[in-house]
This record gives sequence, C-alpha cells and structure tokens, in this order.
Amino acid sequence: MLTIHYYSLFDGFDDLWHHAKSLYTETSVFSFSGKHNTGSTEIFSALSDIRNTLTGDLPSEKLVHVVEKLHCKPCGSGGVIIRAVGSFIVGNQFLICGDGVQAEGLPSFKDLGFDVASRRVGRFQEQFVVESGDLIGKYFLAKQELYITNLD
Repeated sequence: MLTIHYYSLFDGFDDLWHHAKSLYTETSVFSFSGKHNTGSTEIFSALSDIRNTLTGDLPSEKLVHVVEKLHCKPCGSGGVIIRAVGSFIVGNQFLICGDGVQAEGLPSFKDLGFDVASRRVGRFQEQFVVESGDLIGKYFLAKQELYITNLD
C-alpha cells in the first residue's frame, strides 16, 4: 500500500504532492545519483526537483512509473524493506503490472492493451526502508534509494 500511495503522489496532481513530505522524519535519508539528503524538508526538495524534471513541459504527458516487480521483506523490529523495479513511460498516472500485483481501483495493466517495452523511455529501481513510528499504525520512510537508468 505504501508503494501505491507514494507513486500515486509522485505521479499525481501537483496540489496533492506536498503530502509526500509527511512520509519522512528528520532522521530519514534519501539517496540519488551519489547525493544523500536527510530530513523531510531536504528530501522533499530533492524529490520535487526529480519530479519536475520527469514532468517536463507537458504535465499531462509526463514520465510515469510502471512498477513491474515489487518485493517486500521484514527488517528490524517491525520494519519492512520494499524494492520496486520498473519502467518510465509517457502517460498520466502510474501503473502496476507485475504478476499477482493488482491494486483495487487502479486500472488493470492487461486491459490497457499496450506493450511497456515499446513505450519505455527509462528504467528505475527504488528501495524503501519503512519503520514504525511512535504512534500505533504510524509508519515512515527511514531510508530511500533511487536509481534511474536509460532515460532517453
């Protein structure tokens, strides 16, 4: 669910993007392109820059995530590591198309009728370390690593 929430915000409407900042604490760390950002404000700023770059000049025709593989495993005391691998395509909302992964309310990838490989403009790999917060049911992103390759 975190992955769906995160990519829905990242690839979604600008007026909802600011909610992504609440996923981080002041001890959270985000790594991208050899740079490390710490704290919710610094991470949100770095992610906003990446998001703006991927959006380009036409917000309705931007690069969006297609999650092709999603792996989760427990870590620490109550935490979870999530690894997402996929493609960037030109579109208007993120998609999940991995086998056995379908989120209720999101379009079924198989019903869209197009080949990801033919529409791929780049690839991404992302790892999230999710830890429980100080309140029951509260989780935050303790660590996030993003790798983008073959962006045309």
